[in-house]
Amino acid sequence: MQGAGRHSEFDNMPDFLFENTLILSDPREENCYSTIKDYCCPNFTLMSFTAIISLIQLSLFIFMCFFGDFNLQKAILQFSDETLETFGRCSAYNVKYKLEFYRLITCLFIFNNVKDLCGELLLQVIIVSMVEKFINKKTTLLLYLSTGIAGSITFIVFYDQNIEGNSFCVFGMIGLMFGFIIQNAQQDEARQVIMQVTIFILIIGIIGFFYKNSLIFGIYGSFLIGIVIGLIQPTQNRNFQRTKMKFVGLGVIFMYFTGFIYFFFSFRMPSHPIEQQ
Repeated sequence: MQGAGRHSEFDNMPDFLFENTLILSDPREENCYSTIKDYCCPNFTLMSFTAIISLIQLSLFIFMCFFGDFNLQKAILQFSDETLETFGRCSAYNVKYKLEFYRLITCLFIFNNVKDLCGELLLQVIIVSMVEKFINKKTTLLLYLSTGIAGSITFIVFYDQNIEGNSFCVFGMIGLMFGFIIQNAQQDEARQVIMQVTIFILIIGIIGFFYKNSLIFGIYGSFLIGIVIGLIQPTQNRNFQRTKMKFVGLGVIFMYFTGFIYFFFSFRMPSHPIEQQ
């Protein structure tokens, strides 16, 4: 965004956030729809990765509604365990004993019920469309799946329950954004962002502790991998040079995946999730 179009409140923010942006004027001078779009998802278009992946997930949910069964005793449009299992829900038992590795990916595209669908798709439209500002569709897809799989692997290392892990992808993209900001910010700004990341992690941990949410470990895994990738990932707006940080980051990612996979197959003895209910 050119200087003439930037509002005075944004003067202290990093310049890279405004490069090639679609916000060309102050949204407060436009209608409600433009304001919401410009501030929440400025890069969202019908041909964007965000729109495509959200449409795939929505279509799959509708398909499951027609060809699956529901558990009427729980939330609205809550799918039965058999339906979720058929369409790719993941668990440590299936991955270790049945070697169904594909479930680490398929679980990222299904939802328990319509409440989860609406909430997570809304976050996805906002967060992932921001990430698309800096990288192309293919890279966004790769990082979306990588952070999601990182969350799935982290989860099954600690828990035996079934999971539908779209939230892992969303939190992975949030970590990616933090990594981008730290990479492009000045020293003082980077310290401020690191402090904000620390507070964010603590808040997520506190919420998970009080609500006894077993997804917290998977969220942490995807979020931290997202930060590391954001620190080393070249963006469309900046030329990336090979530095020690890149090799250190790739080493951390490699050790994370191989370490958790080794621990899972060497020491974990998961039971069937149904036996725990």
